[in-house]
Amino acid sequence: MASYTEIEYMRVMNHTFYDQVKTADQKAGFICTSLTILFAYSKDHGQVLSFLNAPPTLSVSWMLSLGFVSTAFFAIVCTALVILPRAKTGGSTLYWGSWTDPVSHEQKLSSGVPDEFIISEYLTNIKNLAHICQVKYKYVGLAFRGAGVAIACYLSIVLLTR
Repeated sequence: MASYTEIEYMRVMNHTFYDQVKTADQKAGFICTSLTILFAYSKDHGQVLSFLNAPPTLSVSWMLSLGFVSTAFFAIVCTALVILPRAKTGGSTLYWGSWTDPVSHEQKLSSGVPDEFIISEYLTNIKNLAHICQVKYKYVGLAFRGAGVAIACYLSIVLLTR
């Protein structure tokens, strides 16, 4: 029989990983919003997107403009990969995606819920959430790096054209 402390610890871990999944999605949304604002502002002001209007040259501003768009596109793709839904096989009853057959879960839950079942479900869910967090944060890190380079290119273009 599991102690209250053991089950509570697993519950806290489960909530912590779930919060980290939500935080990764929020960070991706922030990056995407920031880049959208940069694109909107750059279209109306300045030569930030000069590669669209000027013929291909090896000028610094043209190359920075192309770099800005390339890295911003890379960052936006990474944010999309963060936000896309994720699933891992072997879901627990705590994951809504595993409820495709509610009858099987109803049978498990209606016949009394032993501590071992609760521990097993929490451990399965924690493993799945940990995997999802690792994948999401990998793309969040790439998106932040891409956004950082895009902002550096943007600022360089603005300083060069003034």
